Amino acid sequence: MISEKNIELLQFDKIKQLIKQKCCGRRAKLLCDDIVPKTYSVEILNELSQTNEVKLILAANGYFPAVEHDDIVQELTILNIDNSLLHETQLLTLLKTTEVVNTLIRFLKGKKATMPFLFELVENTDVCEIVVEEINRIIDAEALVKSTASSELNRIRKQIQEKRRESDRKFYNYVNELRKLGYLRDNEEGFFNGRRTLAVLVEYKSEVSGFVHSKSETGKTIFIEPGVTININNEVAELEIDEQREVNRILRELCASIKPYVTELKKGFDVLSYVDFLRAKALFAVELNANLPEIKEGFDLNIVSAFHPLLFLQNKKTGRKTIPLTVQLNSENRVLVISGPNAGGKTIALKTIGVLQMMLQSGLLIPVKENSVYCFFEKILIDIGDTQSIENELSTYSAKLKSMTSILNDINESTLVLMDEFGSGTDPELGSAIAEAVLESIENSKTKGVITSHFSNVKLLAEKLPGTFNGCMLFDIDNLEPKYILSVGEPGSSYTFEVAERVGFPKYIIERAKEKVDKDKLKFNRLLAEVQNQKTKLDEQLEKAEHEEFLKKIAKEKYHTLFDNWQQKVERERDRKIELARLADYGQKYLRLMDDWNKKGDRKLVIKRFIDGITAETKKQEELRKQKKLDNYSEKKIARIKPNLKVGSKVKILSGTEIGVVEEIKNEKVFIKFGLMKMTVGMENLVLADN
Repeated sequence: MISEKNIELLQFDKIKQLIKQKCCGRRAKLLCDDIVPKTYSVEILNELSQTNEVKLILAANGYFPAVEHDDIVQELTILNIDNSLLHETQLLTLLKTTEVVNTLIRFLKGKKATMPFLFELVENTDVCEIVVEEINRIIDAEALVKSTASSELNRIRKQIQEKRRESDRKFYNYVNELRKLGYLRDNEEGFFNGRRTLAVLVEYKSEVSGFVHSKSETGKTIFIEPGVTININNEVAELEIDEQREVNRILRELCASIKPYVTELKKGFDVLSYVDFLRAKALFAVELNANLPEIKEGFDLNIVSAFHPLLFLQNKKTGRKTIPLTVQLNSENRVLVISGPNAGGKTIALKTIGVLQMMLQSGLLIPVKENSVYCFFEKILIDIGDTQSIENELSTYSAKLKSMTSILNDINESTLVLMDEFGSGTDPELGSAIAEAVLESIENSKTKGVITSHFSNVKLLAEKLPGTFNGCMLFDIDNLEPKYILSVGEPGSSYTFEVAERVGFPKYIIERAKEKVDKDKLKFNRLLAEVQNQKTKLDEQLEKAEHEEFLKKIAKEKYHTLFDNWQQKVERERDRKIELARLADYGQKYLRLMDDWNKKGDRKLVIKRFIDGITAETKKQEELRKQKKLDNYSEKKIARIKPNLKVGSKVKILSGTEIGVVEEIKNEKVFIKFGLMKMTVGMENLVLADN
């Protein structure tokens, strides 16, 4: 697929290391070590889609379960052995990791619609809730077996507590006696082998009965376990042995109860480790602003706004801008020849194309626009940089020839070739002839590739061969600085003398060099520079014009939006005022009726006026509805006739028989001539005479 030498050349191991640093668990880090380019397969496409699903959540600051965990491979291995015993800390580790696994599985099982590729990881994996419950029943948060784990353990621990309290009481009573006698040092007590001792001055050791445990380095203090607590301490020690035996029995039972779930625990842990790996790749993608481009099975490579990942991260730290790369290869233009000045970005363009192709075929998202199109290659063959070999006593040219030979022997239609300055390192005339022959061979083999060259004849050949085309790295001739932008379509000048002038090379030597160069070649190189400079300026003007047109379009759309909103607001305000006026009118009528009613006059007359008012309002509303219906009918009629109505059309008035000719149309009014008579009629009252 790709040699270790080329992987190292493209610094792919650095990318793997950056991803590895984002992993939480040991097994996820091991998966990072196994990242290698692969050929087109369902598995690699699934891996890309899974990574993209995680990336979309992280990029939007959405919730994704924590995957921090401890490795439980050793615990699961021990657990699978009959009559095995895991200690409390091991069981607590198993518990915590299982809880992380369970949370992750529950989350992904609820995302079938929105995260289908991640859902597939847990479709056949279940949570191990019973394992969590069993361990929680026995082990507390401090990795100790709970006293409630068994009645026997509870009894033993109560006895231990009682004995210790009794031991403390006797010990401190004895301490008070000896303190009064002056037998003890300031630091009165200590512990040796779990036994409490007294710090007795050596001259009083015969006055204190008990077991001697130790002596100070100066020999002035002796540490004695008082005789009054020895027996009771022995009883505590014996009870502690019983306690440990009971704890071990409980732990064995616990291990036996969760052993049947080892297979499911392993499956869950495998999922967790893999998602940890996916999350690390997704975090790296977020850092790079990386995306998943469209991937096609055939050959189609449309790289839009690509960045070299390591260069992008380096510039991101220093606050510098990284210039994106855009290039397209297809069945008609399979091989791109890039020319341009030294230090203009040709080599970094090659490395960007190569490393992004390797990343994608390794299951990594890449820093390109989402509308980019990629395909997979069976082989990626690279010849970049100085290949001089001191060990094999090869010159730069010999090493170049050996590398080109290896590439030419290995190319086919499913190969991507990246070659930097091919044909260099020897006599320019002979080297350019070799370069021409190599380019012809590459084109004939239907190989896809990108090649850089300074040779004029190679640039000319790229224009003639059917599957090849030219491109160049732009150069700001006014400021004598490279732009690091790839322009496709024309070859570029090497700007040899301009670059020399930029770095401060003596001008008199530059002028003498120009005198020695073949005039036609110098003229050709100058012509290329002028053409490219003019093209760059035209592109900039076009881009500026397009930008201004875009701004005009936005301003026009904004104006229409604001105007429509204003009209709607005016209409709403008008309707509101009409409604308020109507309600005010109702209110006044209601108040007058209330006044008449309260005067206690002829209330039958008041009721009649009320009923008459309601009847009149009802008729008014009915008339309004009819008018609205009529208006709607008129609008529909106008909408039907208006597109077909023009000056010269023959028309009739509704219910009329005379045919007239349209002389003028203003808005929805039509001026018609009937013989010697003229008339203005609304469109809604007309029909076309043909109908």
